Amino acid sequence: MLPILKKLTLAALVTASAAAQAEPPSADEIVRQVRERDDGHSFMSEVSLILHDKKGNTRVRTFTYLQKDYPEGDRFSMFFTSPNDVRDVAFHIENPQEVLGKEDSQWMYLPVSRQTRRISTTDKRGSFMGSEYSYADLDKIRVNDYRQTLLGEEQIQGRDCHVIEREPASPQVLTKTGYNKLKVWIDKQNHLVMRQDFFDVKGVLIKQMRTLKVAKVDGIDSIMLSETEHFIDGTRSEMRFDRLQYNVELDDRLFTQGAIRRGLKSGDVPGFVSSSL
Repeated sequence: MLPILKKLTLAALVTASAAAQAEPPSADEIVRQVRERDDGHSFMSEVSLILHDKKGNTRVRTFTYLQKDYPEGDRFSMFFTSPNDVRDVAFHIENPQEVLGKEDSQWMYLPVSRQTRRISTTDKRGSFMGSEYSYADLDKIRVNDYRQTLLGEEQIQGRDCHVIEREPASPQVLTKTGYNKLKVWIDKQNHLVMRQDFFDVKGVLIKQMRTLKVAKVDGIDSIMLSETEHFIDGTRSEMRFDRLQYNVELDDRLFTQGAIRRGLKSGDVPGFVSSSL
């Protein structure tokens, strides 16, 4: 090969390699990174759910939030501790690996009736404990439930974010969530959702979720405060995470339907003291 041709060939290869590196990942790949981001093999947090009504009144509900990874997927348990009218209400959530093709499952325990009921697909539009977060919002983000389009990049709170539009891939997904379209801002570095806009079947922006505070805990970027505002109702809810810990040793018996009926007791998790004692 002539030296000049060799130089041109090498230059073309370098240019092609640089272009490939600069090309952003696909929208599906970005959403998959969100779903599969490292959050340890377990975590626990004390959470305050703060409800703001349209008159400016505020209510605060607190719960202990536990999560643990399993080969078939993630499991979550939530145990409400205050105020008295919601104490001992509990939830158990299972998020199977998406490749298994199974729906996320949720169960709720109500101490008044001493009944555990499964939250059906048709009930997932309902409000989670009177907040602006729906039961569907508690499900782990799923790639195949939506058709994703990468719209571009924007900054949120000084963080470079991918902007992705998501539309339901089936009528079943629309029926479950009530959202005809989602617009999501995803941090390019840590794959956290920094903002999400929710549109109804008429294309109206009905609510918006915003991540307000991120901190590094045990080496993992973590959402410490988020809020969701409902533009139609004029209400707003916050979720504040305190005493967040990763890779905690949590017993498997805390992640069953029986666990939410039993409730969380002193000694079940590090540092937890039962409110009933």
